Amino acid sequence: MKDILCNDLLKRKLEELLGGFYRKYVYYFVRISLEKKTGSILKSGSYVKDSVLEGKNYLGKNTVLKNCRLGFGSYVNNNGDFTDTEIGRYTSIGANVSCVIGTHPLNTRAAMHPAFTNPEKLFGYSYVKEKNFRDTEGHIEIGSDVWIGNNVLIMDGVKIGDGAVVGAGALVTKDIEPYSINAGIPARKIRYRFDGETIKELLRLRWWDRGEVWIKKHIDEFTDAKELLKTLDKGSGEPAE
Repeated sequence: MKDILCNDLLKRKLEELLGGFYRKYVYYFVRISLEKKTGSILKSGSYVKDSVLEGKNYLGKNTVLKNCRLGFGSYVNNNGDFTDTEIGRYTSIGANVSCVIGTHPLNTRAAMHPAFTNPEKLFGYSYVKEKNFRDTEGHIEIGSDVWIGNNVLIMDGVKIGDGAVVGAGALVTKDIEPYSINAGIPARKIRYRFDGETIKELLRLRWWDRGEVWIKKHIDEFTDAKELLKTLDKGSGEPAE
């Protein structure tokens, strides 16, 4: 038994040592390469693992993406923490925003600790040989042109629609409708940004899927959503790029 514990300790410490060395010395050059490849800005302490940056992204200091996709032009400010999350294009995420991944069994089970449900020794030990509880609800989806304020927590499995706003300090526990403004603990809808017809047409336009050439050509119309939609009606045959 002591030998097993000793081996586990040595293995864990070796992994910590190698991981720390990689993050401190090797990943610095990986980050530079990723910035150059995607035209992005990745501040000190930011870390990207098993994730995709579509381009022109910004990650603030100490922001971490694991198994994520960050859409073109989107940014996450300082101290962001995202796992299993898909983020759309041109989305703005403030500082100290985190995704809360995972859950615990609340009903019928005598114990909620992962040692009773997961054999992976997440916290150093386990009593089971097979996983007997699904501890995640699936990935989180954040749409395009979304604005999320500082200090927001987003629960596992939530979907935030395109064009939505989440106020600072909110706790997002359920899906948020496109182009709605939400705030509070838990987050609740305050109102919509536009009338129903305008929202419908903006979702049809999906301007964030257009290329930069198209966006630059129509940049003046972006000051008024309805003017932009008029442009779409006049030139619906224009190419996306």
